[in-house]
Amino acid sequence: MKADFNKRIIHLIIFSSLLFLSMIVYLTYFQLITGPRIVDNPYNKRQWAREDNTIRGFIYDRNGVELATTEVVDGTPVRKYPFERIYSHVIGYSSKQYGKYGIENYYNDTLMAIGDSTVARIREQLSGEMIRGNHLVLTIDHELQKTAERLLRGKKGSIVAINPSNGEVLAMVSKPDFSPVNLNQQWEGLINDERSPLINRSLAGLYPPGSTYKVIMASAVLENLSIVNTEHNCTGSIIIDGYELSDYGRTAHGLVDLTRSLVVSCNSSFAQMALELGTRRVVNVSNRFFMGRTINSDMPLRQSRIPQEDDIPTTELGAIAIGQGRLLMTPMHMALVAAAIGNDGVMVEPYIVREVQNFNGRVLQRGGGQSHRVVSDDIARQVKEMMVAVVSQGTGRNARIQGVRVAGKTGTAQTAGGADHSLFIGFAPEDNPKIAIAVILENEGKSGGQAAAPIAREMMQLGLRRGGE
Repeated sequence: MKADFNKRIIHLIIFSSLLFLSMIVYLTYFQLITGPRIVDNPYNKRQWAREDNTIRGFIYDRNGVELATTEVVDGTPVRKYPFERIYSHVIGYSSKQYGKYGIENYYNDTLMAIGDSTVARIREQLSGEMIRGNHLVLTIDHELQKTAERLLRGKKGSIVAINPSNGEVLAMVSKPDFSPVNLNQQWEGLINDERSPLINRSLAGLYPPGSTYKVIMASAVLENLSIVNTEHNCTGSIIIDGYELSDYGRTAHGLVDLTRSLVVSCNSSFAQMALELGTRRVVNVSNRFFMGRTINSDMPLRQSRIPQEDDIPTTELGAIAIGQGRLLMTPMHMALVAAAIGNDGVMVEPYIVREVQNFNGRVLQRGGGQSHRVVSDDIARQVKEMMVAVVSQGTGRNARIQGVRVAGKTGTAQTAGGADHSLFIGFAPEDNPKIAIAVILENEGKSGGQAAAPIAREMMQLGLRRGGE
């Protein structure tokens, strides 16, 4: 009888312990996983209660132009966007009904001074005064941003301009877009629009890079000259395992070397060289350019894609060489590739917030990213010379600027069922680049040299006139 009683006591203790342990596990999970989601949820009323008592920080361009401000109307802070859709995908919006987007989202805590426990903040809270958020100074040049928006108006795609030496984003436009003002009146139309105007194509759009990828392939060939025959008799197409891969317009370029192959953008030549390089070398160089890898940034940059198999089928390897197949890149990444060649083989992580300032203008934090060597300076120098030839005498002639050595590469990417995309990547001037650029026009139905290169030229001209300031 006593033994049975003790057994029951032991079972009760075990059951109670399991209940207690379950409660600890749940509370730990809630604290670490669920809690932060609830705090950050835009529908969290406590968060919006703080919004009603906070003068959200202003946002400026690199020269002090006000891009987003907060006015207090009848005791309530009201967010203002003076340039509306020009910054729709950069600054985004802060809305009680629709949440936050863009910089308003990923710099929300800074703009709201959340977690700031300085004496001034404590005094504001104790006195009942409105909390004043921190200001952001962007790397964006307002004049470049305005021009990029104008050049892309009426089209679908993206323009990204960056400083090759330090990764500062000078302009970033994605079309179609929206106005952050009066979202209520637009919302149903925006979420039902098949063109996806709420997606920032510059950071999240994945495109086949087309022949702009030959910049990376040229680097791979130069690193392996002992095993690759760089001379090729281009007949306008090449057969790989029964599959015909043709040149743009089925143009036969005749006998070409590596430089000439890049200048005329010969598909069959690059496909042949990729087969001689083999899967491992193609993927290795691509990975060094951050294909299939995370690029750190203060913006959420989607990862570009490349097949990672140990033995990619030859037909697909040929497609990768010309920027097709399962190869997909964001416009920001394409601009970084051009910048890395212009920066002597060093890729710098992109960033868009130059400074965080408190409400008195004191600098609290400066932006910046790390640098990564992707190819040697000698390889970069050789590719750079080839890219100059592309613009001076090849498919990129529409990007020429009088008196300036411009380096670039065009691309015309085939799509499934739609018109071709038009692309251009490049930088200027060749010997000391101040601006690197990527232009992507979705389903433009024209070659990159025809449609994207002239846009890149206008952006680079303005960027050089402004000198990066």
